[in-house]
Order: sequence, then C-alpha cells, then structure tokens
Amino acid sequence: MGEELQVPDEVVVPTPVEVRNAGDLWDVLREAVTQLGAGFVAWLPLLLLAILVLVLALIATRYAIRGVERGLRRARVDDTVQRLVTTLLRVALVIGSTLLALSIAGISVGAALAGLGLAGLALAFALQNILENFVAGLLILIRRPFHRGDQIISGDFEGTVEDVDLRVTRIVDYDGELVLVPNATVFTEPLINLTRRGRRRTRVTLGIDYRDDHDAAGRILREATAAVEGVLASPAPEALVTALGESSVDFEIRYWTDPDIRTVRHTQDRVLRACKTAIEGAGMTIPWPIRTLAPDKDALSVRRPERETLGE
Repeated sequence: MGEELQVPDEVVVPTPVEVRNAGDLWDVLREAVTQLGAGFVAWLPLLLLAILVLVLALIATRYAIRGVERGLRRARVDDTVQRLVTTLLRVALVIGSTLLALSIAGISVGAALAGLGLAGLALAFALQNILENFVAGLLILIRRPFHRGDQIISGDFEGTVEDVDLRVTRIVDYDGELVLVPNATVFTEPLINLTRRGRRRTRVTLGIDYRDDHDAAGRILREATAAVEGVLASPAPEALVTALGESSVDFEIRYWTDPDIRTVRHTQDRVLRACKTAIEGAGMTIPWPIRTLAPDKDALSVRRPERETLGE
C-alpha cells in the first residue's frame, strides 16, 4: 500500500473575536487603531526618506532639463524638436523618480508597473485616435518634411506652418485664420511644401492678335518679364506659344520668384501689367473674344405658298 497521509495532531484555527456589547466593540476598534498607528510610526521614516528623495530627484530633473535645453539651443536644433526632446525627457525622469521613491517607501514597484501596464493598455484602446496623432507627430518631427514658417498645402488646407505639437499641426491660412490639422492627416495625405526649395515658378497666359508678329511678341514678353521687380534672373523667363485660341495666339509666360505667397502674388501683378504695357507700346493688340455670325440665307428666306388658280 502507498504511504499514509499524515494529519497533524492539532490544528489551531483562529477564533473570531466575539463582540457581545458596545464595550467589546470599542476594545476591538482601539486595538485596530493602535496596530495601525504602530505600523504607520514604523513606516514613517521610510515615507519621509522617500519624499525627500522624490523632491531632490524632481529638483535634479529641473536642472537637467535646463541643461539639455541650453545644449540643444547651442546646437541650433529646431524649436519644435527641442520641445519634443525636453517633454519626453521630463516625463521619463519624473516617472523614474516616482518609482524610485515608491521603492524606498516599501511599495512593490513591480505591482505598480503591472498596474500602469494594464492602465496603459486600456488607454491605448480608448484613445486610439489621439495615440495615432501622437505617433504621427513624432514621425513628422523626425522626418522634418517642413519647418516652422514654411508654406504648405495639406489636403484642402494651405498656409504657413505656425507650430507642430504631438497632436496637431497649426497652419495659419492666407486670410489669417488658424487651422488645426491632425498630425495623422498631415502624415498620411499628400503634402506640398511651397517654400522648401527656395524659389517657385509662376505661369500666366496672354493672348496676342493673329495679325501681329508673334516672334517679336515672344521677345517683347520675355524682356518685359525679366525687367520686373521680383522676377529671378536664373532660370530666365520664358514666353511660349501654348495654344491657338478662337481669337488669339496664346502665350504662356513662365518665370521664377521667391517662394512666399506675398512675393508670388505681387510679382504676378507686376508681370501682367508690364506685359500689357509692352505689347500695347509695340503697337500690338491683346484681342477680346470675337464672334462672327453668318446668317443662313436659305433658312431666312420665306417661301410663300402658291395660290391656287380656281377655274370659273
């Protein structure tokens, strides 16, 4: 047979405290408060030490952040990247300081981390869109498709980039209105940076009468455009025939300017004025639409019905 299970001779089972009257209840409460107070007094030195360590760690964090900010400014790092680095560093140092203080106070850090992990998982599902924008903001700040002050087109929005944080990209449109575009939208949709290359080409169309000298007209348009303030000398302006319209030979004038929208629009105004003046000064014509109406004689002629001749 197998070995027999050995049962201890005496099993001590704690008996609950019997509360028969109000005096017994008061004794139980007093004993519980006494034990709690004794435990708190024994834990108090660790608590004070943890608070002291936390305060010193937070002060050290503050000075560390200032040192990092000065280093980034000396390295001429972009302001947005500076804020990102300092924010992430501050959060990491504060969390580390708090965990260190909890460990000194005798609190299980592993349990706290497990709780933070579960809370973080729940928040990840609840705040999916916010986290998506957060990750997109990090990728934008790392890849740097634009800087503060650049003029961009993102989806249906166009304007000057004012700032990029970890949730939205702030764009001021040309009417002075602030547009907050989610970072996920900026990162996933096509993006046009209008000012990154340092110059921008503009095209305008001008029609010349069919009876004018078009070779001379092209030369006049190029010279008039090149003399306009704001037009860059290189690449040189061009004036190309692009269409034979209903009432004119259409020239497309191409020229380069500085990329900001104010320069582009004001230079375009000056170019159109200069080209019109130059063409008219050379005795040429910028025709307006002409329509020639040719009447249909057959349709306009009225055929009278023949009268029937009645016999007598």
